[in-house]
Amino acid sequence: MANYEDENHQFSTILSIDDSGVWLENNLWGRFFTKRFDGSIYWDGWRTTHKPGDVIPVLRQKRGNTYAYITGFDLCRAEQKLRDFIDQEEQDAVVTSVVHIQASATTQIQAYSPVWKEICYESYGMIGVQRGDIVTFSRTKGKQDNYKYSLIKNKTVEEIKKQSIAQILKDFNEAERGRILLLSDRIRLGLDK
Repeated sequence: MANYEDENHQFSTILSIDDSGVWLENNLWGRFFTKRFDGSIYWDGWRTTHKPGDVIPVLRQKRGNTYAYITGFDLCRAEQKLRDFIDQEEQDAVVTSVVHIQASATTQIQAYSPVWKEICYESYGMIGVQRGDIVTFSRTKGKQDNYKYSLIKNKTVEEIKKQSIAQILKDFNEAERGRILLLSDRIRLGLDK
């Protein structure tokens, strides 16, 4: 996964360069100086390929009471972060409508995704979703630019289950909870008595 801007990684504008180091600036950290010899810049060839006004990725690391600034790594532009989100093969959507049709034993789901917009999904049998759930879909392109959607998981139900299991098993630590779930599955499957 690509690195994007955050409190420790920022695109910074070069203000000036000299033999002692570089003055840089960005909106989050303001103006700052990094010395040539503090190990933060691979200087050989760097000064000849960069000039004031260039925008470069910078990593800031806390070292005692000061910061070290490091360059020379990949940091994707903020727009690339948006494109990566849009290009995901699976997208989350909010369920806007659920209709169970008794005659055909099907469930029709309408959902809305910020990326794929309106999603219509139909499945045989009952599906454990309700209006307001956040679900994950994948899709494949069919004939005439139509898409066929597949329901991957119901994130809302998974989160409710996690919270409920933690509440039910609150008297046990994480390792004990895992063992309880494993042992109960083995007993249910007849592998243990």
